[in-house]
Amino acid sequence: FMEHVDKVVVGADAVAANGAVVNKIGTSMIALAAHEARVNFIVAAETYKFSPETVLGSLIRIEERPADEIVETQYLKDNPGVKVRNPAFDVTPASYVDLIVTEKGVIPPEAAILILKEEFGWFSSVNLPKFLKEGLETPVEMSEY
Repeated sequence: FMEHVDKVVVGADAVAANGAVVNKIGTSMIALAAHEARVNFIVAAETYKFSPETVLGSLIRIEERPADEIVETQYLKDNPGVKVRNPAFDVTPASYVDLIVTEKGVIPPEAAILILKEEFGWFSSVNLPKFLKEGLETPVEMSEY
């Protein structure tokens, strides 16, 4: 079906510092199909959805929905060795994203870090140890922190 598509436009629940996008499950498969068909994949996301925690490598938490939404409860009882995961979101790699449209303008996914810097400053919203926040070169007593 992608040969009949000019552009794909999706929203985002979160955008990581590296330009990866978290959105409803299935989004990454659509992005992959668009990428393979050379169809532009565009994400619309307000800047408040950019995740400052990802600057230091934290992962965006993916909500898990109950297994009984996709498999009957009786089946799970009858087959205790079967494990079912039901993530509500997936992660689309930045390499599949052509542009991110924000209220501040249109950026390539690689510029997500610049939006985070502009919105939050460097590390101001990230949970850093006290000695890093205070700008000390090396803490003398870690117990103080």
